[in-house]
Amino acid sequence: MSARLAPWSALAATVLLAGCAVDPKVRMRSLEEENRKLTREVQAADASVQAAATYADELRTPAKANGAFSLYFTPESLERMAAQAVPYRMPGRDFNSKLRGEIIVERLTDFRFLSRNRLSCKAHMRGEKVKYTGSVPSFARGQVKDFEQAVTKGAIADLEIQLTLDGSRVLARAQATDIRLKAKRDSSAESRLQSEMNNRALKQALVFDMTLQGHGAVPSRLLVTGNHVVVTYNP
Repeated sequence: MSARLAPWSALAATVLLAGCAVDPKVRMRSLEEENRKLTREVQAADASVQAAATYADELRTPAKANGAFSLYFTPESLERMAAQAVPYRMPGRDFNSKLRGEIIVERLTDFRFLSRNRLSCKAHMRGEKVKYTGSVPSFARGQVKDFEQAVTKGAIADLEIQLTLDGSRVLARAQATDIRLKAKRDSSAESRLQSEMNNRALKQALVFDMTLQGHGAVPSRLLVTGNHVVVTYNP
């Protein structure tokens, strides 16, 4: 047996032994979710193109703004805002139904702006009292223990975040594109953790209220440029 046996895969060994075939219902739900995801991405791309065109037109002809004004968020300002929302604690069961303890997001750094109203950042995480409570084959118990300790020591997740304006709220749908354990690096375990994070912990969008307190203006447009996240308000 390879010494590179994936610890996280070992956690699911008893489930996998129950049957190798994929349940058609599970496959259908997966395809439906993928279709919803692609639909959201196409809608976000269309909205981004339209917003960019309107924004450029207003910059060329300020009178067309009709009293609208914009707030500009730089990578540095986003990092400062994120610092006010952490540490952010997630139950271990948000990653795996058999995982006890908590996963704590301690910092969000390295914000970068992407096309189609997206941005990326790094989430610095660690585990606290992490323990797998499911049945584990005897040959895998050492690897599982190593994995629990590695998660406790921390990981860095690369995130891509799709921003969508929904009334006075911004919806942020995140997806982990890579995860690196700080100790006991193992590509299979990291890949499994990334999959669990996307399928469970990041399944729901984060919601940010963009209402300006004491002001009657309402957000009408969100646009990610090469240098800013721009939120435009109408009087």
